[in-house]
Amino acid sequence: MQVILQILIIVLTGAAVSSVVLVLYNWLVDNALKKRLTQIVRQGWAPASHSLSKRANTHKVAAVINILSKLSLPEEGWQSSSIQLKFLQAGIRNKNAHQYYFAVKTLLTLVLPVVLALFIHLTRPHIHFAPSMLLVLLTAAAGYYLPEIFLRFIIQKRIERMRKSLPDMIDLMVICTESGMSIDAAIARISHEMARTNPDLAQEFYLSALEMRAGATRIEALRNLALRSRLEDLKDLISVLVQSDKFGTSLAESLRVQSDMMRSRRTQRAEELAAKIPVKMLLPLILFIFPTLIMVLLGPAIIQVIQVFSKHPLP
Repeated sequence: MQVILQILIIVLTGAAVSSVVLVLYNWLVDNALKKRLTQIVRQGWAPASHSLSKRANTHKVAAVINILSKLSLPEEGWQSSSIQLKFLQAGIRNKNAHQYYFAVKTLLTLVLPVVLALFIHLTRPHIHFAPSMLLVLLTAAAGYYLPEIFLRFIIQKRIERMRKSLPDMIDLMVICTESGMSIDAAIARISHEMARTNPDLAQEFYLSALEMRAGATRIEALRNLALRSRLEDLKDLISVLVQSDKFGTSLAESLRVQSDMMRSRRTQRAEELAAKIPVKMLLPLILFIFPTLIMVLLGPAIIQVIQVFSKHPLP
């Protein structure tokens, strides 16, 4: 019986690892195919057999991912849920992103606790049922929330990258509006000019330009931009643009004032981080540095006191 359980745990572990690898491989192949198709459209030629062979190789993997994702994917309403909004805020716009996300969540929530339960049963049979079951449930909960934590981490990193380049983007918008461009043309120009320095921010402005070309109003496109970016500074900028468009005030002057305000906020955030350093250093100083200094400074004196008061002095 124990041999059968060992074989079963090996098979389940291999299946879990293989499934995660297949999910990641399929995601990377889809991104590679999209990049290749973009190059094909730009160049005007391409060998079709190479793309078709890759698509055929990943068809079976996509079917497995689809089956796994259905175990945790909501049947209705996920397109307008917070998960879809988080994908947009993280810059993930792959149409199969939700399948990869929920497939990984299914693997971490179901397969990982089963493997852990079998491992505990084989290696620690003397452990009681209640503690082992509690550990398995905690592992399942961790596996369920781990993709959400990772997605939140990606969103925060992307927000920080966009926040750093936002004042430079506003300065470029000031130059464009002062040269006679409209706000629509300035947004389209900025999306091309900042593609190398900050591709995340340039991508968001490019999507706003596409929305306005597709027929959306300027206010709707800018509000969607603020929703995708989750930047308070960008929300203030969009409010300035909307008010300037509504009341007919000078757009260049408003943008210049907003740029100076954002640079001041960036300086204040840097000063705030610098002011937090002494507080953050307090715990390492108390736990690691101060005990070492006390041992070095007081160690010889303590040894001498022991030698003086000891009946058998140390040699």
